[in-house]
Amino acid sequence: MSEIILRNVCKEFEKGSFAVKDFNLDIRDREFIIFVGPSGCGKSTTLRMIAGLEDISDGELWIDGELCNYYEPKDRGLSMVFQNYALYPNMTVYGNLAYALKIRKVPKKDIDERVHKVARTLEIEHLLDRKPAALSGGQKQRVAIGSAIIRKPKAFLMDEPLSNLDAKLRAQMRIELAKLHKELETTIIYVTHDQTEAMTLGTRIVVMKDGIVQQVEAPIELYNNPSNLFVAGFIGSPAMNFFQAEVAEEAGEIVVYIGDRNSGRKVKLNGYRAEMAKLKALNRKVTLGIRPEDIYTEEEAAEKGFEKATEGMTEIITARELLGAEVFLYFDEQGRSHTARMKPENKTRTGEAVRLYFDPERIHLFDSDTEENLFYAEEVRS
Repeated sequence: MSEIILRNVCKEFEKGSFAVKDFNLDIRDREFIIFVGPSGCGKSTTLRMIAGLEDISDGELWIDGELCNYYEPKDRGLSMVFQNYALYPNMTVYGNLAYALKIRKVPKKDIDERVHKVARTLEIEHLLDRKPAALSGGQKQRVAIGSAIIRKPKAFLMDEPLSNLDAKLRAQMRIELAKLHKELETTIIYVTHDQTEAMTLGTRIVVMKDGIVQQVEAPIELYNNPSNLFVAGFIGSPAMNFFQAEVAEEAGEIVVYIGDRNSGRKVKLNGYRAEMAKLKALNRKVTLGIRPEDIYTEEEAAEKGFEKATEGMTEIITARELLGAEVFLYFDEQGRSHTARMKPENKTRTGEAVRLYFDPERIHLFDSDTEENLFYAEEVRS
């Protein structure tokens, strides 16, 4: 068992200045939890409080049923993998892997068996005689992970472990970490600013902003059902598009005008979305959010059957990017750039006009004052 519970945890550096405030989270055994958010949001500070490298100003940290606020790092049963590898340059790979066991007086035979087992798991057995200076970035990170694994900790804490690697190595290491988590069947708490890592590795993601948890959810639920404007804009690449809009009722139907009622461009809502928009935002300004993949050409909208439920927007394409399996079309609206993700067959060129349609079952509305998602009260799946 390796359950970690944080109750109202705070980190106050100066009077009234909080790096982390009222952090609550139950981390279940064998979960892969991701802390994600912009720089300075408190994610690494939270990880360091769990590790014991930062004092907890207020609140409680429980590890496997024990209150651990005042435990020394070595007594918490956790292993940490740092961004900068933290290897001993004068030791070989074997020495780095064996060090944590040597200082615990583990018998030499057991050390040798465990070093070779970990090295085989991470495919670095052929590197055991080398020193860190002779290793690539990816190899160094494998050794650092091996040094954490060999102690058989209750949980692994990882602070942006892949950020120093190039894009190709990061992709490879993501796959290796996912395999490792499944093989070790242990709890991992992982800090990153890279949402690709968060979406592909995490069983649950904790999104943070200014030291406060914004939402905790499984990756796909977080993507499809963000609780507020910040989460919606932070999760997803390219980012969600946002438009100023207004909710109105016409002939018994709830519609959302992009811009205002004089714009003529509107989206008709049905079911739960219509109910919530009428209840919470009728005749009010809102922010409409739509992901790039939920914007279609007129032909595609007709195929999907919603071309009559939404007034198309005629836009001039300011840039086009072909990425092989998809095309990104960029257009300006309401003073900012927006993105539509299209099929690779789309031939629209820069400078051309195209009529774009929003899928009414995939839009989000955010309160202009609180920035909360009006459709978040219950899970909305299309």
